[in-house]
Formats: sequence, C-alpha cells, structure tokens
Amino acid sequence: MMTLAAVALVAAILRGHRREILAAGVLTAFILSPLLGVGVSFGVAIWALTRRRSRPSDPVDDEAVLAELTSLGLSAGLTFSAAANAAATAVPGEASSRFRRVLRIGGGTDGNTADDDGLMTVVRRALTTGAPLQPAVSGYATTLRNEERSRELNAARRLPVKLLFPLALLILPGFLILTIGPAVLGSLERLGL
Repeated sequence: MMTLAAVALVAAILRGHRREILAAGVLTAFILSPLLGVGVSFGVAIWALTRRRSRPSDPVDDEAVLAELTSLGLSAGLTFSAAANAAATAVPGEASSRFRRVLRIGGGTDGNTADDDGLMTVVRRALTTGAPLQPAVSGYATTLRNEERSRELNAARRLPVKLLFPLALLILPGFLILTIGPAVLGSLERLGL
C-alpha cells in the first residue's frame, strides 16, 4: 500500500498537478501514521487557504488578457478607447490599473507617456502608420502568449535536471539497498561471516 501511495506521489509530481500532489502526499502521510496524516491534512488546508488569498497575478498574463480582450472588442466593432476601457474593467490587477492610467493621460498615442507599455507602443505604432488596430493588437497578444509558452517549455526542460539530485541521492540508494542488500546478506551468511 505504501508503494502505491509513493508511486502516486511521484506520478503527481511528474505531471505537475498540485491537487494530485497534495492528495498523494496526504495519502502517504495517512499510511505512515494516522496522526501524521491528520497533521498534514490540516497543514495542507491552512496552506491552501492562505495561498488562495495572497495569490498574485502574473503581469505578463494580465497584459496578454488585456490585449486579447482589446482585440476582441476591436473585432466586434468598438472603438479603441471603448474596447480598451472594457478590457481594463474586466481584468483586475496592476497591469489593468497601469493601462487605465495610460488611457487617462492621453491614450498613449502621443509618445510622451512615462507609463507606456508594450500594448500602447503597438497601438501608437499602428495609429502612426495607419495600420489596422485589431490585427496589430491581436498579433501582440499572440506574441505574449508565445513568449509565455516558451518560458513554460524551458521550465519543463529544466525539470529532469532538478529531479536528478533527489533521484540519484535519495531514491537510487534505497532501491539498491532493497534489491542488492538481501542477496549480499544471504551470501555473507552462507560464507559464515
């Protein structure tokens, strides 16, 4: 039963699903000791509640959502200011408040905005050159999502290197002791040592 719980825990870690990791960890703790399982369960519950309250949003993700919503509003026929205000209202967070501040200052189209960010640079460039806004904003949102996906793939590529240390120093020695240990002890007993 302990092996099944440990395999479930390792599988959950490799898949990266936090809920499965927590469930397998609690199951493993309950198998080791019911008192330990109760303590781990309370600890996980308190951790989850505090994490939910203080979870900061990712500014890059917020900016991508702002760009996508603005692009959606533009494709629906809204003006840029109406689409941008609707997007800023729908997305909470620091990126949204910065976006609203840039819009209040003058739309970010004059190039003199100190809080200018990537989306307003794209909008200003499209307005200056006369290019359509919707494809420019949509392309910017796609670029942000592609960069985010690239960062996640790089983190996934680094995962085997991070798992090498625990595997080599914790799991492999235990496996060797469990598989080779009984054979060595049997050999020593037969030799009379």
